[in-house]
Amino acid sequence: MSIVEQVKSAPMSRAQIQAVVLCLGMNLLDGFDLLATSFVGPAISREWGLSPSQLGVLLSSGLAGMAFGALFLAPLADRVGRRRLTLGGLAMGALGMLAASVSQDFGQLLAARLVTGAAVGVMAASLPVLASEYANNKRRGLVVALITTGYGLGAVIAGITTSLLLGPFGWRAVFLFGGIATAVLFALGLRFLPESMDYLVSRRPEGALARLNRILLSIGHPQVDELPEQETGSSRGMAVDALFRGGNALRTVLVWVAFTTAMTVFYFASSWTPTLLLEAGMSSQQGLSGGVLFSLGGVVGVISLGLLLSRIESHRLTAAYFLVSAVALVLFSVTLGSLGAALVVAVFVGFLLNGSVSGLNVIIPTLYPAHARATALGIAVAVSRLGAVLAPLLAGFLLESGWAPESMFRIFAVPALVGAAATIFLLRGAQAASVDARPAPAATEAPKGAVA
Repeated sequence: MSIVEQVKSAPMSRAQIQAVVLCLGMNLLDGFDLLATSFVGPAISREWGLSPSQLGVLLSSGLAGMAFGALFLAPLADRVGRRRLTLGGLAMGALGMLAASVSQDFGQLLAARLVTGAAVGVMAASLPVLASEYANNKRRGLVVALITTGYGLGAVIAGITTSLLLGPFGWRAVFLFGGIATAVLFALGLRFLPESMDYLVSRRPEGALARLNRILLSIGHPQVDELPEQETGSSRGMAVDALFRGGNALRTVLVWVAFTTAMTVFYFASSWTPTLLLEAGMSSQQGLSGGVLFSLGGVVGVISLGLLLSRIESHRLTAAYFLVSAVALVLFSVTLGSLGAALVVAVFVGFLLNGSVSGLNVIIPTLYPAHARATALGIAVAVSRLGAVLAPLLAGFLLESGWAPESMFRIFAVPALVGAAATIFLLRGAQAASVDARPAPAATEAPKGAVA
């Protein structure tokens, strides 16, 4: 057993827990930085006289930057290291938030949000991996779940912070707060965030043995005289090929459809809920409350899904989340005239949409061979960003074209139904594969003409 395997089989040390907590805090800040515009968007729109379509572009800008960062910057983690890229993402995120706080026109703010989104894309890809690599085998599932909830908690904090700062100090104070908080986390990460042991062993950068031994000493394990043997793994090309070999081709398309619809509905609701509540006649504070409750419901939804998965099969549970979320969106559309009812339904919408996304994260790795699982999930997330970017844009154009907020929630219930159908077909495919994998009963006599 290699030293890395020994660490992952042992109880987690204080230093490992500290690394996981840092990753959770950084992911929480990602949620704050990315979704802050959703809460301050109405105030920006009023101050600068933005049209609904321009607001949609602004809300999508961070998501577009996130897609760019995840696709083109995050893969650098395998070359420069998880720690270095994460710290680079924090520095870039702090600069983007601080630039947003001093922006004087739409173009400047748009550029700042693109930079912030790219930073979030970098960290969204590197933080879950780094946290899972510092968790032991027993706690890895819990750690990944905690990292997932951090994003929703960040959105909740963004809503609360906006409600406290917007009135006295204006919307720029929200971005300033996020920029300072990101800079503080950068300083903490520079001091306390360790490099991934898996990266040091697999990539063997200069000084890898000395760095590995410093980490081992900090977590209470004996130092080693040489690096463990490198594990041989399949190439990325082979992993990509596995996504489209045989029955996996249709399965991969269904995964992309399900994930894209999930992201489309989620980012429509998370980006536009405060503004649409305002358009429906509620006050600014009531709109903010709706956004906060949506995010809070999302946190509960992810935790509940994790608990229910021990009792209900993941495909069925995720399909149910999709189906009920479509019903909840329609119900939301008919309760917008009643503050209490709308806020209650907002919790359930967040609960169900976040659960759908998390359920797909659980399902996808089970559909592919081990050497292709990370690639399958990474490509599915990248493809789904198309829905994440287009959803706020589409909502802005629909609102500018005269669509009522109620109608928009009903329209976005359709992708949820499509996601449910794709997930159900994935379940049927998985069941068929399971039947095909069973050993055939021994035949007493081969039929004539059969090939033995």
